[in-house]
Amino acid sequence: MTDPNSDAPTNAETATETTVITATELATHLVCPRQYEFTFERPLSPREGSRDRVRARRRDLLRRPIIAGLRADARSETERIDTALEQFDQRWRLSRESYLAGEQERYDEEAVGAAIEAYFSNGGHGHAERLVDADATLGYERDGIRYEAAVDAVVERDQGYLAIRYVPDLTGILHVSWSDSHVRDFLDGRKYYPRQIGSFVRAGVAIRGLKAEFGIDLPCDFAYVAPLAESRPAYEFEPGPESPSGSGVHVDIARRHFEGAYEEERWDLVELIADRAAAIRAGETDPRERRFDEITATACEYCAYRDACPDYLAAELSFGDRPRSRPQSRVSGNADDTTEHGRKQDTTDAPTGDD
Repeated sequence: MTDPNSDAPTNAETATETTVITATELATHLVCPRQYEFTFERPLSPREGSRDRVRARRRDLLRRPIIAGLRADARSETERIDTALEQFDQRWRLSRESYLAGEQERYDEEAVGAAIEAYFSNGGHGHAERLVDADATLGYERDGIRYEAAVDAVVERDQGYLAIRYVPDLTGILHVSWSDSHVRDFLDGRKYYPRQIGSFVRAGVAIRGLKAEFGIDLPCDFAYVAPLAESRPAYEFEPGPESPSGSGVHVDIARRHFEGAYEEERWDLVELIADRAAAIRAGETDPRERRFDEITATACEYCAYRDACPDYLAAELSFGDRPRSRPQSRVSGNADDTTEHGRKQDTTDAPTGDD
């Protein structure tokens, strides 16, 4: 048995006894165990227009061209950008989305292209020059489980290594600077933001995977990089680092690093990961056993499987928890017409189940 407070990976189990659990599986189970079931155990086709699918398409349109540019055997920075944009043009034509207006389609195409170019002009060339691997899987073993996290790039730093995941924006990514007890607050039930905690879990698995690969004592970091964090029309078509090549769209890039948060909270993260891994291995997919009221309040609205979810449908049709109604008043505008559920929760950072 491994010391529960040890950060070193263990390889004591044989390959036949090792279960692989990915960071995406852990993060999905955190959002909703039933969503995990419909994604991994009994796969269902999500709604075409779900927010998850739209976001996944945009991430794919960003990450694959960027990876092509990072890997390019380019003689110049311009050649590297050209390689990335050529890959983007191909993927855009192959993954056409239906738009209500041609103007919106043109804007989106320009925005993603500008974001790819802006990324390379704002640190991407440096990443390419120090690239160790791209489109890689990092992992480590502990107590018979191999934890893995897919990353888009691994870059060598002056000291240690950096793993990167490209995302369209930072929606649902934990604000690590706001606290040093995010995981403990979640575990103890004081706060509830599962998707954001899931982003921390992915970062933690990747960082520990880097340490397993390159050395437990080396400083290692993980960053979410959002080349398309914000976009708006560029009314003055002047080339610049955030609207290169005279593009008609101005983009803002955002990054969020997790090295410091990992060092502060890694023991709580170990506990959380072990808890969810045990639940996954035991086949626990009933959301009613995991803060169901909070799941329905935050996750169901954005879930791509909502229409087929028995728990959501049962909760929507249940009258058992509603107060007995008083005799209806004949006066128009009776205050009883307003229910206790009338106030809508702010969902700026609500879970969407993004990969």
